[in-house]
Amino acid sequence: MRWSKRRYGVKCNNIALWKLKDNRLKCKRCGYKFGDFTGTYLGRLKMPFNEIAHILYLFTLGVSGYRMNKYPESSLKRIYKVFTVIREAIYYETTLELKEANISGEIEMDETMFGGKRSGKRGWGGSAKHMIFGIYQRNGKVFTFPISSRARENLLKIIDRYIKPGSLYYTDDWHAYSALSIRGNYVVVTKEKGKPKGGNHLNGIEGFWSFAKNWLYQYRGVARHHFHLYLKEVEFRFNHRNQDLFILFSKLITSLVPNVT
Repeated sequence: MRWSKRRYGVKCNNIALWKLKDNRLKCKRCGYKFGDFTGTYLGRLKMPFNEIAHILYLFTLGVSGYRMNKYPESSLKRIYKVFTVIREAIYYETTLELKEANISGEIEMDETMFGGKRSGKRGWGGSAKHMIFGIYQRNGKVFTFPISSRARENLLKIIDRYIKPGSLYYTDDWHAYSALSIRGNYVVVTKEKGKPKGGNHLNGIEGFWSFAKNWLYQYRGVARHHFHLYLKEVEFRFNHRNQDLFILFSKLITSLVPNVT
């Protein structure tokens, strides 16, 4: 994990470091000690620093855990521990981004289902499926929200809270969106044989759904109690796809763990 010498005062160019019991780091070459990661996500990982950095690098590339144990000398349990800590840091960061977001302008909205094939009820509300509502600000970011149903009150509650009135809304013809006409300009995108009719479209939010499902497919199943972490991971990757994710993830795990009650 490469941090700037100016920030941390490392005396040599070596990046092979030991993590000490007091949460500081020690350079293997010159013995210089620096940093204090007490209270950070990194401080929760009782593992050699170089091992964490290797796992973080492979995580950035999207290597799944069951394949990753062939690279670093780590057990699957240790790898998944690092994965969970990284995803928890991402999850908190995405909540901050949502609070600071100024969602307005041209907005695409849609709902989808996540989850593999299951026995029982199919379609909306299917057994063991995750129903997700998405908001995409054109030329901006996407934000996802787990919902219990597609009912009008569920969707409008989110829209009223996070989107400024007066925006231009693009949705499909689901009746729950009909009230949007009183909040701003409202365009219904209709399709014929799967293709939008006319010049209006939902390519932004539908492109994110495709990205998210393809990314999650490689994991061959996600534990239900951790799905929210995986969802926010793909949201963060999509929103920062033009940035160096390794640097961003490095900064996140060295940030303080919030006191959430």
